Amino acid sequence: AAPPAVAAPAAPGAKPAPAKPVAEAEHTVRVDTKRLDAIVNLIGELVLSRNRLKTLRARLHDEELDRAVSTLDIATARLQSAVMRTRMQPVGKVFSRFPKVARDVARSLKKEVELELIGAETELDRNLVEALADPLVHLVRNAIDHGVEMPDLREAQGKPRSGHVRLSAQQEGDYVSIEVQDDGAGIDPERLRQKAREKGLIDPEAAARLSSEECLHLVFLPGFSTKQQVTDISGRGVGMDVVQSRIRELSGQIQIQSELGRGSRFMIRVPLTLAILPTLLVQAGEDVYALPLARVMEVLHAPNTSLGWFDGRAVLDRKSHTLALVDLRHWLDVEPMPSSLLTIVVLQAGEARFGLVVDQVRGREEVVIKPLPKALRGLRGYAGATLIGDGRMALILDVDGLRTHHD
Repeated sequence: AAPPAVAAPAAPGAKPAPAKPVAEAEHTVRVDTKRLDAIVNLIGELVLSRNRLKTLRARLHDEELDRAVSTLDIATARLQSAVMRTRMQPVGKVFSRFPKVARDVARSLKKEVELELIGAETELDRNLVEALADPLVHLVRNAIDHGVEMPDLREAQGKPRSGHVRLSAQQEGDYVSIEVQDDGAGIDPERLRQKAREKGLIDPEAAARLSSEECLHLVFLPGFSTKQQVTDISGRGVGMDVVQSRIRELSGQIQIQSELGRGSRFMIRVPLTLAILPTLLVQAGEDVYALPLARVMEVLHAPNTSLGWFDGRAVLDRKSHTLALVDLRHWLDVEPMPSSLLTIVVLQAGEARFGLVVDQVRGREEVVIKPLPKALRGLRGYAGATLIGDGRMALILDVDGLRTHHD
């Protein structure tokens, strides 16, 4: 290593360099992250109070109150945005460790791999940056271990001896997309279907109904692997279920695309921050529930008579496709409100969409995520709790959990 650079002494009689004007100096203040977290918590309480005032405004129809709440709404949004920016960190903080990870894994497996990093300057909430580190390490290791072929085999297939793994990030509105892509062997959906049946992870009828795209997501089942040989790098594939669980805990989602002989791509999408979540409020029976707005595709109203059945499942026939339905009222075991129309919220879960049947749609609301009550922790279908504008507690629904329960 080169010796540290030493500043040359000033020449005799040389004038010292003029000091920079104060206006040009960089203004930086070190702030304990605990203080930032405390401010974010206070912002959350302010958002709850704002939501309560907006609910009261709708009931009272007072012009002065309306103007005051509108001003508070704007100020709260600006303050929220400003505080969130102070918590942002570039994902490069995590990306910087991957060149060494890739080198070490490739060397231990006697493979040749080039790692490409894109979008390291993309910013994300500090807590999310730290939480994504382990899932991304697992995905990069898996790409090299399970995806990229041995150099001689790649050469025989007309590929470069050196495999290519790309780790990229980019902001998309209020979300950040992170991808891990390789140019390896790809994933065979039929092999996944067969392995899932052999291991008893899915019954034969359900396996037969899966599309090729849905088969790819079988890798997220606990204990699933198609790898014949155990390695110290990725074991037998155990851990992909943990990756998915971690991403869901961050209110995110993970999807897979793969083509045999061409490689695979794992796509993660997480919100910029976990402190405050935009949601769509829905009602089932007497209770209100919150759905992450990023998962809501559209809201439909259809006559009860339009409901159909396929393989024992409720479906709605649309012009271009058949939409599988999950009735939230039945799932919660509550009595539906009498109505001649079905209210259906179309949700995105991985590569698929399904319709959630509810009694009413209450509208949009930004909510502060709180931990689930102890009695509900560990139950599938719930992601958190919150207080809404009318002062009641609402449970935040886990869209992926609802879809898995339906399947």
